[in-house]
Amino acid sequence: GEQKTHCFKEKTRNLLREWYLRDPYPNPGKKRELANATGLTPTQVGNWFKNRRQRDRAAA
Repeated sequence: GEQKTHCFKEKTRNLLREWYLRDPYPNPGKKRELANATGLTPTQVGNWFKNRRQRDRAAA
């Protein structure tokens, strides 16, 4: 089924956060790399970044 962000493991979230701070706009290759590292799909990784950018904009 559909995995919501809050279901991601702590390690996964930390990894995504670290990457996000370095590069909020990962290219498709980076997304694949992150997907492999986290066990997510590149689509899930892309969505996480998109949501994260929206949250950051909303907080700004």
